[in-house]
Amino acid sequence: MKSQELRQAFVDFFVSKGHARVPSASLIPDAMSTTLFTIAGMEQFVPVFLGERAAPAPRAVTVQRCLRVAGAKSDIENVGRTGRHGTFLEMLGNFSFGDYYKPEAIAFAWEFSTSKRWLGLDPEKIHVTIHTGDDEAERIWCDEIGVDAQRVSRWDEENFWTMGPTGPCGPSTELFYDSGPQNASGAGDDAPNKGNRFVEFWNVVFQQFNRGADGRVSELPRKAIDTGAGLERMLAIRNGKTSMYETDLFTDIIAAMPRVAPASSPRRADARNDTESIVRKNIIADHARAVTFLINDGVFPSNTDRGYVLRFLIRRAVRNGRMMGYPHGFLTKLVPAVVATLEAEYAELREHRARIERVLSQEEATFERTLERGTAMLEERMERTLRAGEPMLSGADVFELHDTYGFPMELTREIAAERRLRVDEAGFETAMQAQRERARSDAERKRAVVTLADLPAIVTTFTGYGGLGSAGEIVALLRGDTSIARLNAGEAGAVVLDRTSFYAERGGQIGDRGTIRCGDAIFDVDDAQYLGEAVAHHGTLRSGTLAVGDRVETTVHEWWRREIRRHHTSAHLLQRALKDELGDDVAQAGSWVGTDRMRFDFRWPAGALTPEQRAAVARRVNVMIREDSALVTRELPIDEARKTGAVWMHGEKYGERVRVVQAGPSIEFCGGTHSHSTGELGLFVILSEFSIGSGIRRIESCVSEAAESFVQHQQELVGELAASLATTPDDVRERVAKLQREVRELQNAVGQLHARLASSDAQSYAQRAERRGERTFVGAVVPAATPEALRHLSQAIRQRLPSGVIALAGVDDGTVSLFVSASDDQVRQGVHAGNLVKLAAPFVGGKGGGQAAQAQGGGRDAQGASAAVQAIREAVLA
Repeated sequence: MKSQELRQAFVDFFVSKGHARVPSASLIPDAMSTTLFTIAGMEQFVPVFLGERAAPAPRAVTVQRCLRVAGAKSDIENVGRTGRHGTFLEMLGNFSFGDYYKPEAIAFAWEFSTSKRWLGLDPEKIHVTIHTGDDEAERIWCDEIGVDAQRVSRWDEENFWTMGPTGPCGPSTELFYDSGPQNASGAGDDAPNKGNRFVEFWNVVFQQFNRGADGRVSELPRKAIDTGAGLERMLAIRNGKTSMYETDLFTDIIAAMPRVAPASSPRRADARNDTESIVRKNIIADHARAVTFLINDGVFPSNTDRGYVLRFLIRRAVRNGRMMGYPHGFLTKLVPAVVATLEAEYAELREHRARIERVLSQEEATFERTLERGTAMLEERMERTLRAGEPMLSGADVFELHDTYGFPMELTREIAAERRLRVDEAGFETAMQAQRERARSDAERKRAVVTLADLPAIVTTFTGYGGLGSAGEIVALLRGDTSIARLNAGEAGAVVLDRTSFYAERGGQIGDRGTIRCGDAIFDVDDAQYLGEAVAHHGTLRSGTLAVGDRVETTVHEWWRREIRRHHTSAHLLQRALKDELGDDVAQAGSWVGTDRMRFDFRWPAGALTPEQRAAVARRVNVMIREDSALVTRELPIDEARKTGAVWMHGEKYGERVRVVQAGPSIEFCGGTHSHSTGELGLFVILSEFSIGSGIRRIESCVSEAAESFVQHQQELVGELAASLATTPDDVRERVAKLQREVRELQNAVGQLHARLASSDAQSYAQRAERRGERTFVGAVVPAATPEALRHLSQAIRQRLPSGVIALAGVDDGTVSLFVSASDDQVRQGVHAGNLVKLAAPFVGGKGGGQAAQAQGGGRDAQGASAAVQAIREAVLA
């Protein structure tokens, strides 16, 4: 039986039993989910189980894509090593929302599993497990279905299903298939849950409880049925295979892997035929499926959350491919095979294949560039640890591999395990936490952390969509993190209102500035920030007194709001232009909106924009500005809003109603403030475009007054430059090109002069060489010598001294340059130029390093130059 035949049979069976077909949800669960990825078919129905949302139908059937790589449901350690574990899986499921319960669910499971029309398994080989306290389930299995009581066993935790620490849960009954004594793990493997002989393929959960954050269990509003049947395991059982990797879901992907000669594998000549080779192929096939679907569902490689998991899976697959001798880019070339095995059920894979390949290719290439160096470092650290007799790699080493070479901790742990080493995960986490604290320090310095924990729950109503002014009442006053009753003239603090026209910083848009007035009291607001759902107006009381309960008038500075509105609107137009010019693969990754510029981060796997693309994007934005389209804003229910075709950020939390903003062809979900028309923006200018992470680009731009100022400044700058070059603005480029040619010619001439001078000095340096045993050393402090001059001199000495170590320290205008060269025979004897430079650099107050044959460094302490050379001499001749 083929995989698509089994999928369709499952759906057809339950449709015939009155179930409605419900499409698979994304691998990215609802924002309210407690899991990082969708891990079970029931996850999209959690709000239904909890009574928070209506059921799509009384009965439902799904084929749900799932990913299990972390937490209680993780199978990552066993992936590829057993025939039944994978990260990406398809969960076949049938559900009842208060319709049928245990008798029908058990009967359905048995009929589909044993009927010749459907799965057709031998009934005598099916064993059943139930929860220890579920007498009803045992009665149904034995009395109604007719299963021999000898094949029914009771278990506690194994038969109580939870999706995590919180959420719907309940007792379960599971179906296991006896694969035969030849597959037993040992003499005691004679029943389910005791080894590998009995394979679980169907789990019926009787959802009747909800576990809260406090650990307490309460009854659900209505009992429900949640079935999970793994397609991969079921297909293997149906086809008489002991491993799911022997089914068409994997064999076609494995067949598409590169064929390499035995000598290409760095492990051993017969690697293609041994167990290690099979495991690596299985891991690659599984991870190829997982990363293809993650990218399809909108995840991009990064160092946090879902992006981190994607990056780990890609890099784990690439590393295993390297151990197989596979060429660069092999993983990207497996995407067509993955798509071919899954597109019958998931047609969107075919539509998104080009984007999947682009993202994967870029990440694969990025890791390939560091893999060799990172692997070399890891090997060196493992060797050092083993020589010291230590059982564990230090957390500092694991962090350095992660931070410098992009090795996820999990990958380092797996490689270390191959050498029977553990990793100091606690030490690694300590180093990671220190890095996070450093990253947060800037934000913490920006403003003090203030809480309203000691105040009543406050929600501030924003009135600023209708204008700059509003009336409100002071509901709280804060000085630092302390609640106060009164604020006096000259004092700084925060004013919390029940209503305000001030937009508080959110969604990348900075907070408004302006004034709050009450009689003769004037409070100057220099920032507005959210504290929970309350808005705190930070600033200083210019005059008078403010007290809790006072009625006040708020006024936002007109210029401040106007320029922010215009720059915010430009972000919408820019995203539309990027999608128009580069394609719908562009996805917003963040933004920042101020009064004089706008910053827009977007995911784009193809790398830097070409000058032509950059110009086309700017041109498209300015076309939309000149069209002077009036902005239209609507507040709609979330489901209706999504039908408008609006762009919205995946992973962002939205309420039941959202604001949909249309600016010409741009339609987006957005709660910020915007211009009245696109024409208000006047002119759009891109200031810069650069990378801020793997696959993420940043554009900085400006509009309105800031754009006019920028253009004027550029014109003045070009005019001044033209005047200094004695040419016209139109001829500046040609004039600069001519000067550059002249500079290169002069540099070549200087280089030739250095070479001649070095040649004349080299003989005297070579004659002063010291020899001790098989070591030869030449060292000198060279006055008025740049790094380039040292390189020429070293080459000239090497022509006269084929064997030996050359160490030169050049002193030039108070700075010191270090240059060390070691001949091949000296390197073979253990000399390492990079280590010698590291040894000497502290003497000149600097640093450096390099390869074994050649290295350089420098510092600013010229008085230590002689000591630096002497330190190298002693190390070489010791």
